[in-house]
Amino acid sequence: LFSKAANLPEELRRQLRDEKREKRLQEHTEIWRRQLLPSYQPGSRPTRHMQRLWRQGLPPKVREVLWPMAIGNVLRITPELFEIHTQQAHDARRAQAMVRAPGVPVLVTALPDFGTRGSHGKESSTECIPLDLPRTFPTLAFFHEGGPMHADLSRILEAYSFFRPDIGYVQGMNYLAAMLLLYLPAFEAFVGLCNLLNAPSVLGLYRMEPNAVQCRAALFREFCEAQLPAVGRVIDKVGLMPEMFLIEWFMTLYAKCLPVEVAAVVWDLFLLDGEVVLYCAALALLRMSEAALLSEEGADLEGCAKILGKDLRKRVTDPDELLWHVQEFWRRTPSRLLSGIRSIGDNEFGTGGRASGAPGSASGSGGGLPGSSFFSRFGGGW
Repeated sequence: LFSKAANLPEELRRQLRDEKREKRLQEHTEIWRRQLLPSYQPGSRPTRHMQRLWRQGLPPKVREVLWPMAIGNVLRITPELFEIHTQQAHDARRAQAMVRAPGVPVLVTALPDFGTRGSHGKESSTECIPLDLPRTFPTLAFFHEGGPMHADLSRILEAYSFFRPDIGYVQGMNYLAAMLLLYLPAFEAFVGLCNLLNAPSVLGLYRMEPNAVQCRAALFREFCEAQLPAVGRVIDKVGLMPEMFLIEWFMTLYAKCLPVEVAAVVWDLFLLDGEVVLYCAALALLRMSEAALLSEEGADLEGCAKILGKDLRKRVTDPDELLWHVQEFWRRTPSRLLSGIRSIGDNEFGTGGRASGAPGSASGSGGGLPGSSFFSRFGGGW
C-alpha cells in the first residue's frame, strides 16, 4: 500500500493525506467531547489518554476549549481590565488626533492623563500596529482593513501595550494574538496573549534581553551538533547564525513561518509540554529542509536564509509529518540539553523556570495545565 501511495501524483497523495487526517480529527473531536472534556477538571494533570491524543494534534473545536485552559489566567485578567486598557488606547488616539493637523496620520501614544502606573513606557509603540495588521497571515485576509478580525486584533494589541507599557507593542505579538483570535473570542484571546507573553519561554525575548537571545541560540547550536551535525556545519559555514531565524520562530511560536494549520500543532504541543517543543520543532524544520540545505541551494547565506525563510511555507505543509519529526527529536535529545532548557528558566526568573503568573502555574485563578510547563515533566513526552 505504501509503495502504491508513493507512486500516486503529488496532488492526489496530498488529498488522500488530508482526508485521512480530517477523518481522524472528526473521530478525536467526538472522543474529546463525549469522553474526556466532560470529566476533566481544569488545573488537574491530563490523563495519559488525554496526553496521547493531545500530542497527535488537537481538533480545532477542542482547541477552543483546551487552549484557554492550558494557558490559564494566573494574571487574573478581567473583562473590566480589558475594557479599561481598550478605552485608554481609544482616548489616547482621539487626543493625539486633536493636536495633529488635518490629513496627518494619527499615531497612538500615551498621554499623562490616561496613566495609572505613574511613569509611562512604550505605549507609543502602537503606531506600528496598523502597519503590521495586513501583514498578519496575509493569505487569509482576516486581518486586513475591513476584514472580520481586523478591529479585534488592533484592539487586543493596543490594549496589551497599555496593560504592559514597560514592554509595549513588539513585532511578533500580532501573530500570537491573531492565532488566538482564530480560535477564541476577543476577550479570551486578550487573556491568552497576556498570559502567554508572561511565560518564561517568550517573556525575555519580548523584553529584548540580549542574554535571553544568546543563551537560547547557544543551546540550539548544541542541539544541532548532537542531532543534525551536517546541517549545523552548513549553516555555520555560510554564516547563518541561529539568532537570524530561531528567535523569530520562538517569538511567534512558529505562527509566522508556517501555514496556520501546521503552526497550530506546534502550539498544541507547546501548551502541553513547554519550551522543549520549540527546540524540537526547530530541529524538525531543519530536518525537513535538510536536502535543500545540503544541496547547491544552500551553498551561501542567501540560499540558506531563503530555505529557512519564505520557502518553509511551501515545504512544510503536513502537520502530521512535523509532529512525527518533533517526536523523534525529543526521543533522541540528551538529558543534559533538556536540563539546559530548565537552567535558562532558572537563571532568568529564579523560580524553577516559571515567571510569576506564567502559563502552567498551579497557583492563582485559572492556572494552566500542569503539563504546560516544560520543567514539570522532563521524563515525560513521547
